[in-house]
Amino acid sequence: MSYAQNGLIEATDFNNLVGATVETGANKLNTTWSTGGTTAGYGQSAVSQVSAGTTVIATGQWNSLVTNTASAATHQGSSITSVTAPTAGGTVTYLSAIPTNLTTIYNNRRNAASQGSTIADTATRASSWQNGLTFTHTITFASGDAARWFFNSGGQIKMTASHPSGSGINLLFSDLASDTGTVTMSAPNSGTISIASTNYSGITKVGGGGNTPTVDANKGYFGLSTSNATAFTQLADSGPSGYLSSFIRYIVKSNGAQQSNGDTGSVITIYSVWDEIPNDLVASASSAVTCTVQLPETTNLSASWGTPSIAGAVSGS
Repeated sequence: MSYAQNGLIEATDFNNLVGATVETGANKLNTTWSTGGTTAGYGQSAVSQVSAGTTVIATGQWNSLVTNTASAATHQGSSITSVTAPTAGGTVTYLSAIPTNLTTIYNNRRNAASQGSTIADTATRASSWQNGLTFTHTITFASGDAARWFFNSGGQIKMTASHPSGSGINLLFSDLASDTGTVTMSAPNSGTISIASTNYSGITKVGGGGNTPTVDANKGYFGLSTSNATAFTQLADSGPSGYLSSFIRYIVKSNGAQQSNGDTGSVITIYSVWDEIPNDLVASASSAVTCTVQLPETTNLSASWGTPSIAGAVSGS
């Protein structure tokens, strides 16, 4: 029978609420909480199903259903109806809040109320230059699922640029780097999510100033492919008047799907292209780009995404 008022709670009722160990159906606990698929799944330990005719244990399976739903909601900042897990020997009773709570955490699955620690790498040009630079940052996860869980759990990749202050072309690139603010890659390939009370598209500029940049907001993690894609371009608005076509641009790609659960890659590459237009004015050394990996919080979730590595380099002339 279905999970309903005044009915006996059977194994099939419980199994329908938690879903399979690897589950992708909407409004089931394991879809949001465990492996999931594509934009669902935090990579946490799945709640196991029970065999037909088996008693659903109050302090085991049912408690896991209730507490993991609450942990997911707290992670997201979702408002759900409080459910008290039964004690040992207690009766597992129908509660209409449980299916409703599961729907809520599924619908809000990519939101995160807070975040964790950061890992950063800065690539710096050690000498002067007069044509252009390309900074390359590679972020590597242990697997495609690890990358997917990272972004689904509120992880982000943030890019910032800097150049020494001065006059002429140095003023141009100092102001331009500052104008780019923090360019943030989040999960979406469409729409927005809420992370730490801020709404983010797949690519979002935070802070900075200058001209309005050209942004492909849909080039978040789930919008990546093995082809280079321009995600962000900021044009200069100060410095020598004949050089205001100069720009800083972020280009993104991945190594493509690595597993069968809907990831878009385990390795993300971000190129920061600095182009002086026209060439030949000499810019000072110490142009720099920092890539920061903002990890998800680990109060309500375990770090299923592991610890990604970052490698940075710079080339140009």
